[in-house]
Amino acid sequence: TRYEPALRRTPRPYPLCRDHPDDPFQRALEILLTKAPTTDPRELIRWTQTVTKHEALAVRRSREQTMGRAVSVTGAGEPVDWVALIPAEGAGPDERAERREAIARTREAMQALKPAERRAQSLLAGGCSYAEIARITGFSATKVNRCIAEGRERFRRVLAGSKDGSRCAELRPLLSAFCDG
Repeated sequence: TRYEPALRRTPRPYPLCRDHPDDPFQRALEILLTKAPTTDPRELIRWTQTVTKHEALAVRRSREQTMGRAVSVTGAGEPVDWVALIPAEGAGPDERAERREAIARTREAMQALKPAERRAQSLLAGGCSYAEIARITGFSATKVNRCIAEGRERFRRVLAGSKDGSRCAELRPLLSAFCDG
């Protein structure tokens, strides 16, 4: 128990064992219980660390054979991140973060619309025709057309301002005033 942290750290320097340091540790303990050469604690801990190192190398070789040999991604001889080479089924963290940002920008652009424009745009996005929007909202055909056209323009302008940074310039004095109390 006293030497467990040291034994668990032993396999970490070996790639493919960083994520599962317990595998070589458990195999080394199994060997310790069946083939320990001595009962002297000092010799036993050194022997067990060596066995743990050898087991870490064995686990690494086994995983390399299972995964196949990979060429260094960087070309500088650095260790290969084997997990990064496994294709993911879903979107990765980068794609999810980009999607959340796009949704936040869209939400901000929708909030910039007038209530009538927002309602007409939402109904149009839901698949309603201009005539159905007029019937649902009670607006005239001219007002529906105007709400959609002006709403689209305002929506695009706010989105463009988010992308080109002009929106940040607009918010800078407000953020400064907020921070100053």
